[in-house]
Amino acid sequence: MHIKKLKIKNWKSIDETQIEFENFLLFIGQSNHGKSNILSAILLFFDKITFKNKHSYQMNIPTELTITFDSLRLKELNIFKDIKNSEDEIIIKKIFSEGKKEYFYKKNNIFISLSEHLEYYIRENIEIIFIPSFSASTNKTILDIYEKIILVLSNNNKLVYVEKLIEKLDLEIRYLEERYASRGLQREVMFKMMRRIASVTKSTRYNLLGNTIIMYEEPELFLHPQAERELHSVMINIARYGGQIYVTTHSSSFIELNNYKSICLVRKNDNGTHVIQHKKDLFKGDEVKNFNMNYWINPDRGELFFAKKVILVEGQTDKIIIPFLAKKLGVYKYEYSIIECGSKSSIPQFIRLLNQYKIPYVAVYDRDEHLWRDEENKIKSRHDNRQLKQLINKNIGEVVEFRNDIEEELEGKDRGKKNYKNKPFIAIKNISRDDYIVSDSLKRKILKIYK
Repeated sequence: MHIKKLKIKNWKSIDETQIEFENFLLFIGQSNHGKSNILSAILLFFDKITFKNKHSYQMNIPTELTITFDSLRLKELNIFKDIKNSEDEIIIKKIFSEGKKEYFYKKNNIFISLSEHLEYYIRENIEIIFIPSFSASTNKTILDIYEKIILVLSNNNKLVYVEKLIEKLDLEIRYLEERYASRGLQREVMFKMMRRIASVTKSTRYNLLGNTIIMYEEPELFLHPQAERELHSVMINIARYGGQIYVTTHSSSFIELNNYKSICLVRKNDNGTHVIQHKKDLFKGDEVKNFNMNYWINPDRGELFFAKKVILVEGQTDKIIIPFLAKKLGVYKYEYSIIECGSKSSIPQFIRLLNQYKIPYVAVYDRDEHLWRDEENKIKSRHDNRQLKQLINKNIGEVVEFRNDIEEELEGKDRGKKNYKNKPFIAIKNISRDDYIVSDSLKRKILKIYK
């Protein structure tokens, strides 16, 4: 059984929101926007925490949690034959109020009371391994997690390679027990256990964890950047073969733009916490390949999901010069991310992504009508520029057009065709001079970008 959908009503900072699940799911967003509240809703559904009326979004109104389960095994299809729908899913609603819990299943668009033994089966046959933020963990927490992992592996697998895996996990936990359990050491041991499980999973192409759900808060804590990237790969390998891993994070190391369907952007406004996802295809044909290559060339583009505003630029020179000038003018903002798209032709792909996730942005591009260009190239540039502008969602995005390119903006005059080698270095060298003055035209554009 896997979670397919979760609907939350009246829980903590959440008035109402719905989430569609992947095996690997990322909850990202600013602090105190409700990421942990989503995980706690899952814990509440499976009775891992106790309901208290004061935790409701609106006091004295019941909390409702509805989960759609799919990927039922043969045994489960038989157990739930009377409550599953035509798509072999089961939809379970739990209603919590002070001193009372009610269970329902949905069939033919009607919610019907669920028998206690079926509710018990669901609750007891899906193990939850919750790995909290390690700033709030203890050595006992890690030992409890270890014991759950061993139990899950033992119950789901009787093969020799699992026995060897358990022996290796024993070595890791003994290493922890024999030493002072600093937060860093706890995280290192947890990382090593996950790595070993992923290694066996990958080599056997088998889901060792069964119905188990791993919920991981801030896995980046106490890890250096290289380890963050490796842990992300470890979790992807477990999920690829059927493991369920749900993560809250503030690190772009866990973001893969080409896996945008796994991203849940969590935001809170006057109407409470809500989740933004995009489950449909954003790109078609060669666009998919081009977008994935763009990400591979420059993986730090994943940080756009954490930005208050995104500045899309064509190339390296723009990425270096624009923030340099913003600092010179005293308008630079650290919460804005500048994303190099690789070329003007790639900017539309990022615009589509930002439109879907409702992230504010400004697209900065070159007009590309240099004196040395022929008329055919100028016509093409005008066409590309119009198409780019048409993609802009004016509620969250806008454009800034440079006069042919940023170098002409910096020099304040039309340029002849030159060798473009070492452009960023030369540009920085020129504007670093004590006597360099930012033109009024360029100043207005930098102020618009950083407004």
